[in-house]
Amino acid sequence: MATSDPMLSRDRLLYEVAADLTSTLNLDEVLRRLMDKVIDLMNASRGFVVLVEEGILRVRMARNQTGTHPDQGEFTGSHSFVEQCIASKTPLLTTDALADERFKGNQSVILRNLRSIIAVPLLVRGECIGAIYVDNPYKSGIFKDEDKEFLQVIAHQAAIAIDNARLFSSLKESYDHSEKLRKTFERYVNKQVMERVLGDPKGDFLAGERLKVTMLASDIAGFSTLSQAMEAEDLVALLNDYFRQMVDIVLAHGGNIDKFQGDGLLVVFGAPVPVEDSAQRAVRAASDMLRTIRQINIPRAAVGAPPISVGIGLDSGYVVGGNIGSERRLEYTLIGVPVNNAAYLSKRRPAGAFLSESTFKQVAADVTATEQEPVVLKGASLPTPIYLLEID
Repeated sequence: MATSDPMLSRDRLLYEVAADLTSTLNLDEVLRRLMDKVIDLMNASRGFVVLVEEGILRVRMARNQTGTHPDQGEFTGSHSFVEQCIASKTPLLTTDALADERFKGNQSVILRNLRSIIAVPLLVRGECIGAIYVDNPYKSGIFKDEDKEFLQVIAHQAAIAIDNARLFSSLKESYDHSEKLRKTFERYVNKQVMERVLGDPKGDFLAGERLKVTMLASDIAGFSTLSQAMEAEDLVALLNDYFRQMVDIVLAHGGNIDKFQGDGLLVVFGAPVPVEDSAQRAVRAASDMLRTIRQINIPRAAVGAPPISVGIGLDSGYVVGGNIGSERRLEYTLIGVPVNNAAYLSKRRPAGAFLSESTFKQVAADVTATEQEPVVLKGASLPTPIYLLEID
């Protein structure tokens, strides 16, 4: 370093080391940069970063003077030296390990002919998470006290960088695991229910709330007859393909799957998260479902398979949503007249998309629908009109 003041030179080096170590949150990269810097600055023949992991000392990074990184799992320095450093949480220096009374008779020192050694602890919030170890097996007197102090300052910076990298890795792993669980449970649990549960850990809303919704129920006409004529594998494949497309449509319009019932589907728009345009969303979803069923029937007709005919029922009104069940098995479900009416309308034949009067009044300006013969719906004492949705 071109400067007349060695302290300025050392301070600048420490600044560069800190900047380099904190510029990444990848633990292996932090350790690699640390070893590269230590070997270059300490004039050591080789160096190791030993970390305490699950109560065991593990070599996590190693480097020799030629710049190569030998087998990370093998520590060929003095085990007792680095263990004493970690146990005492203090830096250790020897200028000639073979002649040092502290290590007299130590097998690793004798067998490896170790000479100059420094080991400094990696301390984070008073806890020793490992050590930096450097040595020169061939020459004595290589290191001095100021080298030990300099390496200890580097170790302080390195410990922070290692701790940050570990924390980041732990958070990322936790996040990835949470996302995996979220995506898994989305397949089995109503998505908006899951989001409400995560956002409201107490689950107060699950105790019950009254919501204005539009219910959509679908039912494949003649499914019992169809199922008898098909192999089990073909039937499951048909249903999975059908439901995959129907569910995509429902979710695209902001609906939530309340439950699957054999070949039937019960969907809610407006629960557990209220929306102002539940009827419009539900009718648009029903229209797209009918168009998609047309497309499903094209390849079926080409191979001589009977077409699928699906009944859809829609009704709007108030329902009660909440957890129903026992302590061992709970399910968020909806109770109310619109649930029953939507299911009833979905079973009208010939199949089509039938709107209750309450739903039709909310969407009359936006859709084309044909008035049908009035029926007595659940909760009503007199017949009320229903409407068959027309699509282009």
